[in-house]
Amino acid sequence: MFLLAVRQLQLDPLRTALTGFALAAVVAVILIFEGFLEGVVAQSRNAVLERGANLIVTQAGVKNMTLARSILPQFTRADIEAVEGVAEAHPLTGIPVIYEQNNQRAPLLLLVYDSGGGPTRIVAGQDIDGPRQVVIDLSFADMFGLAPGDSLLISDFEFTISGITQGAAAFFSAFGFARYDDLIDFYFESDLAADISTFPLLSFLLVELAENADHDAVIAQIEETVPAADVFMPEQLADEDAALGRALLGPIIGFLVVAGYISGALVTAIIMFAAVNARRRDFGVLKALGFSHRFLSTAVVLEALSLVVLALPLGLLAARGIAFGIETAMPLYLIPITEPLPMIRTAAACFVFAVVGALTPVRLIRRLDPSSVFRS
Repeated sequence: MFLLAVRQLQLDPLRTALTGFALAAVVAVILIFEGFLEGVVAQSRNAVLERGANLIVTQAGVKNMTLARSILPQFTRADIEAVEGVAEAHPLTGIPVIYEQNNQRAPLLLLVYDSGGGPTRIVAGQDIDGPRQVVIDLSFADMFGLAPGDSLLISDFEFTISGITQGAAAFFSAFGFARYDDLIDFYFESDLAADISTFPLLSFLLVELAENADHDAVIAQIEETVPAADVFMPEQLADEDAALGRALLGPIIGFLVVAGYISGALVTAIIMFAAVNARRRDFGVLKALGFSHRFLSTAVVLEALSLVVLALPLGLLAARGIAFGIETAMPLYLIPITEPLPMIRTAAACFVFAVVGALTPVRLIRRLDPSSVFRS
């Protein structure tokens, strides 16, 4: 049975190759959609984990870092550093702004830091070592053609770009990093708002614990000492941001993936219908020789599955090439293709729609009268 399916594929190598490429295109599209969602989730997690804290303190009720507004009282840092087991609390403030250049606009999350939470992977230039300096993400620099030493005008406040970092982005927004020394000047000299009180001076605290400190005890003590704050392990906050990303984009990406599965089933059905219809005489002869309808139908299904086996590695290679091209042209986006769960899910779905698509032309074989083949 399997040998018959393989022989059918070998009869017309060109048709087999074209069919394999068509299914590979469907597989590539599905993997790109899956990778796009996984990339958003990975970026949102990295945005939290790369801040390098043992604990992260947020405003009470705030469970996210990149898409939430958190404002902590200014005295919170001193209160937390007085808690037993806390070595240091590093302040961090997030300010979402819009940058405009030559009528092109893009969001930028400006992370203002003091002693921790700054850029982690500088690929050009250097870290901030002077006043009015900023480090920006590579995706943002590429978008606007910026380089170390260039000016960056945000709301009429002029920064100088000291360095370019990589991988500092989440939820389609690049990050910029500035020092607290420039925060007040930025508020007073920019046109962000007429009332400075509407903007935070302290959004988060990145808590560094003393050696051998009890995490749970410190968390309980901080929440008791500062009722206006919630305390999270970095992994917990990262999970919350990842869950938010899935909640926001999961439904639409899931719809597109399902549409890809339906397209794959339709492509398989059309291809297999045309293939079986073109080989009606062959199937008629086989039925006349005593081969059962079940045997021939199973052979058609195995042929479709063989095409999927051929298409999967081709689709994976195509998806990796497309993802590489997107990430190179637009570094803001991360599209990991080889995540195990999406790959397993895609492969399983491909085998399912191959079977579903192959069952469509089975009716031709069932209705085929062997005597009509000989009469023709």
